[in-house]
Amino acid sequence: MLSKLLWRWNVRTTGCYLSPLADIAHGLAMPHAVGVVVGEGVTIGKNVTLYQHVTLGRSRSDQPAYPKIGDNVIVYAGAIVAGGVTVGDGAVIGANAVVIRDVPAGAKAVGNPARLLS
Repeated sequence: MLSKLLWRWNVRTTGCYLSPLADIAHGLAMPHAVGVVVGEGVTIGKNVTLYQHVTLGRSRSDQPAYPKIGDNVIVYAGAIVAGGVTVGDGAVIGANAVVIRDVPAGAKAVGNPARLLS
């Protein structure tokens, strides 16, 4: 009961929706925790940083696939990672990027739709 009350308080005060069913490893950092959405089936690795207005969730309500975020990933402000994509360890997702395809470990993805920088 207490955890549900804390969850509701968090949603109302920060606008962040972190599903209690998401699999979040230790070390999650949210330096500007406003408007962050993490869906119920999302997997987040260790030491991930999510900036404001990041969305991690399904690409369509009729498809149950959620993103898997590796260790040491940084997702900058306004980025969306949608569907059953995998973001590899150490990857960086640029501000306002829309990621709908896998991002390899150590890669940088930017734009809408996201493309990899060489």
